[in-house]
Amino acid sequence: MPATDEDVVRDLLHRYTAHVHPPVSIAVGVLARQRCRDRRRKVTSLAAAGAALGTAVGVFAAAGGHQTSATGGPGAAGRRWPAIRLTADQRVLYRLSSVAARQPQGQGRYAVMSTEGDDVKDTSVIDSLTGNMWSFQQGSDGSPSGKSFSAGYSPTSAQFAAMPTGLAALRVALIAQWDSQHKSAFAPLRSRASGTGAIPVPRPVTVSDDDKVFQQASDMLWNPLVSPALRAALYKVLAAVPGVEVNPSATDGTGRLATEISRVDSSGFPGGKSDGITYATYDNPATGAVLESTITYPPGSDIVTPQDPRGTSTVVDTTVYLGISWASSVPADPYGG
Repeated sequence: MPATDEDVVRDLLHRYTAHVHPPVSIAVGVLARQRCRDRRRKVTSLAAAGAALGTAVGVFAAAGGHQTSATGGPGAAGRRWPAIRLTADQRVLYRLSSVAARQPQGQGRYAVMSTEGDDVKDTSVIDSLTGNMWSFQQGSDGSPSGKSFSAGYSPTSAQFAAMPTGLAALRVALIAQWDSQHKSAFAPLRSRASGTGAIPVPRPVTVSDDDKVFQQASDMLWNPLVSPALRAALYKVLAAVPGVEVNPSATDGTGRLATEISRVDSSGFPGGKSDGITYATYDNPATGAVLESTITYPPGSDIVTPQDPRGTSTVVDTTVYLGISWASSVPADPYGG
């Protein structure tokens, strides 16, 4: 039975905590490189950070309308309270959550995922027991073909299953993981050289908890090892993140009907302007599976291409997810390499 608005908000009220971490400072150059990690399965970037685990609880909407109090007791008669209403976007995300929760768990040790993006086709094989990944790539127009192996690339199915699905606990755990991942990556750049003089430290960039939440959730949704319960929780958490926009009538790059979930990142220099990077995921409204993910870098966001070495153009990094199957052993290179 679908949850009513009041049921949904009661759930959020029960689980929500106002836990907020202070903004962190990170090096600008490293942040740009970290954002480039999204071409996760290219042979040239398989050493990038593994699947991020992230999601968040934020705010919920309360709009007009009244209802008579159902509680008894002195003074209760005739008392009127605001009726709670979800936004249209939140309703769509809760429907996605419900659909995702009903999907079966994948059967088989190895998840085989086919993707394409830019000038490559890619087949990734993830071991659900170890998190190891084999990647087979067919390149074109200057992109290389080849294959690679990454040990422990993804969390295992057991690790995903151990993640909390309570919204507040999931938010706290995954923001903490974002901080931990980035602390280890950025720490060396915060040191100063000795003997030959100090190396200037780049101006810090502020990253809000909501930025972390959306980036982590977007990175997590594509992983085929994520359990239906956890995927369902991710959609509920995204429904509570401020700034999330939902288009239930979108299509992905291949023309498939999709629900687009996007957010403009607010990261930027302290007291300065956001760099305006937009993260988006396109999800199957019938299953909750990811069909496509994109990162749109506006001009001036430190992303350059051979055609635009000064970074004056908009760059869109796209990954299209074509299909997932399961196997009992690692398949041969589908591209004949």
